[in-house]
Amino acid sequence: MDGFRSYLLSKESWLAYLVVPAIAILAGILISWMLLSLLRFSNKKRPSELKRQLLFRMKKPTFYLIPLLLLRPVISYFSVELFWEKVLEALIIFCFAWVLIGLVLAVEEVIKEKFSMDGDYVASERKALTQLRFLKSMAMVVIITIAVSAVLWNIPSARQLGSTILTSAGVLGIIIGVAAQKSISNLIVGLQMAFTQALKIDDEVVIEGEFGNVEDITLTYVVVRTWDWRRLVLPLNYFNDKPFVNWTFNSRPLIASVYLYVDYTLPVEELRDKLKEILAHDERWDKNIADFEVTDTNNRTMEVRASFSVENATDAWSLRCKVREVLVAYIKENYPGALPKLRRTEASLGAS
Repeated sequence: MDGFRSYLLSKESWLAYLVVPAIAILAGILISWMLLSLLRFSNKKRPSELKRQLLFRMKKPTFYLIPLLLLRPVISYFSVELFWEKVLEALIIFCFAWVLIGLVLAVEEVIKEKFSMDGDYVASERKALTQLRFLKSMAMVVIITIAVSAVLWNIPSARQLGSTILTSAGVLGIIIGVAAQKSISNLIVGLQMAFTQALKIDDEVVIEGEFGNVEDITLTYVVVRTWDWRRLVLPLNYFNDKPFVNWTFNSRPLIASVYLYVDYTLPVEELRDKLKEILAHDERWDKNIADFEVTDTNNRTMEVRASFSVENATDAWSLRCKVREVLVAYIKENYPGALPKLRRTEASLGAS
């Protein structure tokens, strides 16, 4: 055996330095292809979302990881320089982390598949999706952190540097703690938000006077898509320090209102009938609540309110616009004298 190794390592057998590693790489590619083929065959026989996601997420990292694993003992056998051994080990660690990240993403997609995917989640589903997304982000941070730490620990010079840093951990810890105070605060707020559910994915909110939907919640910020498709990017600390309106905290249905200011001569009952007619011919009304009431008066006008229930905040906005437009047009056409007006009394006429 030693003689065979000496022959391989002799100057005359330099071709072995190319042939043997190439065989190891080709063998690794073949094994990867066979494993993926078995998974693909199994998915055809009994299709499942997990198998489909594994095929999609694991294809590339598997074709890198297995050949590198087979190449590692070959490199040791040929007594290659330590530098190249460490490079190969670092690649193996990163590829293994890549596999774990792919597995996390595959599991996330499988769990999301269990919920309704029509974009109209109920509150319990949105809670689960928010927690799932936060846990996925945490898992990816942990995997990447461990992978980088393992690579550095595997390098003797870096390990020595780590020991030096640990010696002064007291001072360094204070510096890092002050510098990362906001980041740590964001992380704590994120954990609190993910499990107390004050804010969830796809919630309809009003923030800084802007209406929108929560599009994404990360470890450090929240993305809100406004009604005109702009994106508000807000740090998590914002939601811990300032109040905001969540229209879908527990459920989506809500009551929308339209206020009009009209003269006392307006026949309220006729306008009440007109409101019911408008709602009866509109699909956005959920056939539940429809009220028309006089809510306030002053020395010039009376305030009337049209209230109606809808399935979500988007329907509430658009139906309010329609009801307001149609009612104003109806008053102008049929009761123009009931529009708000400024009356001049006899006393004011005499004074003028």
